[in-house]
Amino acid sequence: MSVLMAVCTPNSHPHDDGRVEHGYQLNVLDEELAVLATVDLPDWESFQEEAAGQRLAEAGFALDGTDEDAWSPSGLGFMAPVVRTGPTESPQSSV
Repeated sequence: MSVLMAVCTPNSHPHDDGRVEHGYQLNVLDEELAVLATVDLPDWESFQEEAAGQRLAEAGFALDGTDEDAWSPSGLGFMAPVVRTGPTESPQSSV
């Protein structure tokens, strides 16, 4: 089974209070760092963990495991291991 990671990063550098002006982008990457799916989140001013999980589900992926703290801070964004729940040959998407 391949290792997949979801990476959610801001589209602009955060202000001192943590807000961003241009939303976030959620990418699902395979073990070779190829992008399998992209979800644009232009209205987000901050990372929304629960909503990120829902958007992953809409794109055919789910958080790997039941750990509620699956999202780990990574640089300016967040990352979490995921599994594919949709078709194995799903095209890149912008849900």
